[in-house]
Amino acid sequence: MDNDGLVARRLIEAAARSGASLIAEAAAAVSGWAVLVDPAKGAVYSSPERAAAAGTSAAAGAVSAAARPGNGDGGSDTTVRQVVGAALVVHAGPDVSARRVELVTRTTAGLLEVRARRAEELTSAEMRLHAVVTRLLLRGETGLVAEVIGGLTSHATVYRLSGGADPHAAYQAVWRALLPTGARQGAATLITLLDGEVVVVALHDAARDDGRVLRLIARSAERHGLLGGVADPAPLDMLAAAFTEAGQARAGAAVGRRLVPAAGLGDRALLRIIPPDRLAVWASSLLGPLTPPERQALEGWLRTGSVGATAQMLGISRGTARSRLRAAGERLGGLDTPLALAQLSFALRAPAAGPTESAGSAGAGPPAALPTELVDAASARRWATELTEPLDTPQRIALRVWLSHLGSVAPAAGELGLHRTTLRRWLERIGRLLDVDLSSATVRADLYLALETLAGPDDSPGALPRRGGRTYQRPETP
Repeated sequence: MDNDGLVARRLIEAAARSGASLIAEAAAAVSGWAVLVDPAKGAVYSSPERAAAAGTSAAAGAVSAAARPGNGDGGSDTTVRQVVGAALVVHAGPDVSARRVELVTRTTAGLLEVRARRAEELTSAEMRLHAVVTRLLLRGETGLVAEVIGGLTSHATVYRLSGGADPHAAYQAVWRALLPTGARQGAATLITLLDGEVVVVALHDAARDDGRVLRLIARSAERHGLLGGVADPAPLDMLAAAFTEAGQARAGAAVGRRLVPAAGLGDRALLRIIPPDRLAVWASSLLGPLTPPERQALEGWLRTGSVGATAQMLGISRGTARSRLRAAGERLGGLDTPLALAQLSFALRAPAAGPTESAGSAGAGPPAALPTELVDAASARRWATELTEPLDTPQRIALRVWLSHLGSVAPAAGELGLHRTTLRRWLERIGRLLDVDLSSATVRADLYLALETLAGPDDSPGALPRRGGRTYQRPETP
């Protein structure tokens, strides 16, 4: 067996290489296994990898004894020691002395502390970089950001979180959960504390991310009492609009529902059931006539619902914004129908088509008129039924008519034979039943397509129940 000096030297040399090397050397020194466990992330380093589950279990079982080094839950051969906000778990082989185990555990923990102090110095600079880059992105300085961090992805998802007794502690907790030591994801995720709230910008290439960031943020929000909103994935030049969306969504968060998506649809969205490759080709065909400035203005207008907000976000005059939207409408055959707006809402959220897909679509004939035609009829009806299931027939008719008037209450109320106040009350209840924000262009697009998919000959204002010549809503069931 190697002497103590040689063991310590090998541990020091391993620590100079990486945290993973240090844990591997600790495992070899005790002829067993070693795991560093983060309470939020799980196993950060494990040697061998198959020991991760056992190490995590031992760390969880030793929480009550975390302050007493040398105690563990895996028997006398397992040692759990709290270090730098994590747990070091060392399991020795049968022929290793307790003195050797204590030496290895104590030395490894000390080296982890040294590495943590060095990481804190780097982390402070990295946090400042994240703050600067996030602010630049919100100002639309994507070219400058690309120079600073060496390249950018095409899309991002914005999260805004607040609440909790200590915003700075919450910020650090989210930072540790998303970017644990030794597992940095480079520029893939930006985290900063902005005006007292935690802002996370998850950068990704496709129009949808893989959900990793969402899962980790949800866990941190629950652990630290945070409330947050999640914007729809957006191109980087639309990040300011996504930032606003996330803030609006956060207003609907509460205990029991700590993270609220901007659209309010989540897994109920039609986008979730359409094959990405088919959606990409369809979107490319639909948006092909647009110039980049027209497409940018169109997306800004759909996200904000305002020409003024679009102009401010893009740094152009209102007249220029109107001109670009007018040109986009002429190229696309109009922007004044619910079908056109629903089509554009989906096309602008679609992943970009690859060169092969774009070329292959050239001779594939005209694109589908509706996004629901990109899946089979049975799947489309099943999706539409599940989305609108909470509504009764009068509510579905009222919502369909309101959407057909582009969300304008007065003409919809006139067609339905309702007072405007009554229709507003119906719409408020429909929003609660569906648990969505009816002001969202994304939500309206999905609901319009769902209702059109299910519409039959009896789904018209004439089919609404009437009393004394006026439309009325049946009493609510308790």
